[in-house]
Amino acid sequence: MSRIHIEHQNDPMRLAICVALLGLASLLARVPAGAASASHTVTLDLTRYSMVAHLSAGDYAGVSPGRLVVHVGESIVFVNADSRHHTATSLGEISAFPQDPHWTDSVLHESGNIGAGSWSTGDIAPGARSAPIVATKAGTYLYGCFFDYSAGMRGEIVVQP
Repeated sequence: MSRIHIEHQNDPMRLAICVALLGLASLLARVPAGAASASHTVTLDLTRYSMVAHLSAGDYAGVSPGRLVVHVGESIVFVNADSRHHTATSLGEISAFPQDPHWTDSVLHESGNIGAGSWSTGDIAPGARSAPIVATKAGTYLYGCFFDYSAGMRGEIVVQP
């Protein structure tokens, strides 16, 4: 362990600054690597974002942004700003929005990470936020709302390395 020599040891201001910097360095050393990852927000609201927009995967509404670009290791939080319940649920490894996603009620429970098979925020009540979902693998991932998929509530997440 190295020793720090502080000149002018009688200068209380320098001593206080050195102690503060050492304390900060100690705290930063304890922060896990993933804790510094960026977090992104997607807002779910069919009233506010009712205008139909288009992605290469198909039409969507009720999601902002409709296409989100993140990097591996970053997380996404879905915010329900609507007066109805919503989910953000993966559509599997496909390149276009299907007519019917054939989900079961199991998607109403939070599960998985983006890039690691199927995932879902679970049921997000009006005014609530999902738990952060981490992007674990580069690729393009489509998702939709269990309750309002037929109304066009869907989006796309592009995960870059």
